[in-house]
Amino acid sequence: MPAAGRDPRPSAGAGQAATAGGASDARPSNAPEHLMPDTTSRSNQPRSSTALLFALILAAGTALGGALIAGAIRDARHFDQAVEVRGLAEQVVKSDQASWQLGFTTFGADAAGANKAWAEKVAALEAQLRAAGFADSEIRRQPLSLFDSYGNGGNLPPANQRFRANGGVLVETADVDKVDQASRATDAFVAAGVVLDNSYVRYFFTDLNRIKPAMLKAATANAREAADTFAKDSGVKVGGIKSATQGLFSISSPVSDYDAESSLMKKVRVVTRVQFFIE
Repeated sequence: MPAAGRDPRPSAGAGQAATAGGASDARPSNAPEHLMPDTTSRSNQPRSSTALLFALILAAGTALGGALIAGAIRDARHFDQAVEVRGLAEQVVKSDQASWQLGFTTFGADAAGANKAWAEKVAALEAQLRAAGFADSEIRRQPLSLFDSYGNGGNLPPANQRFRANGGVLVETADVDKVDQASRATDAFVAAGVVLDNSYVRYFFTDLNRIKPAMLKAATANAREAADTFAKDSGVKVGGIKSATQGLFSISSPVSDYDAESSLMKKVRVVTRVQFFIE
């Protein structure tokens, strides 16, 4: 029998407590494990996607970088390819300076007599040169040398030729045509009483700087022609100049290199060494 005065229905407080406990954990404590939701796998999905995307980007960047490096190496090797050739340029020019040396000998019984005879002859020679059109500033006397033939022993000359005087004059001028003409007419000196022991003319070309640029340009063009011929045979194309080395200028006779100073006309020659890029 129920106790007197006690209400057999559950108290309101107890029912509320049960309801509150159920709200805090809706899953029954005795529910099977395989029916429980997997909240852990859902939380890891964003991290896996981010890692995969990063790996793909890194792989693509590595592949692109490798391609760029390979292309740069290939371009660098192509850029370094070159062919070296030589270019030649020659030009015939006229001398612009002349040096004409004239020498003769006089004799005397003594040193004074030989010296006096030499002075008379050199005056006659200078007069003849002035008559040929040379100015006094272009005529210069050379040092006089006196010799005593008796001091040498051997076959002695006549007494009136014991002393010998050697000397002459030097003509230096830019009028090369005048020298060329006068040096071919030495009979005029003989007519004036002067017998020359030697008459030696040297010609020079001194205005090399005037023709240097044009000759170097011509030599470079000649080198390019040689490079084009090589490229045509090799199936490649000639590019720009990689490097160039200027050779020495040489001046010689147009006919041969022998005794170039005696030639009025000169052959100027230069050889350059040029490297061209190959495309």
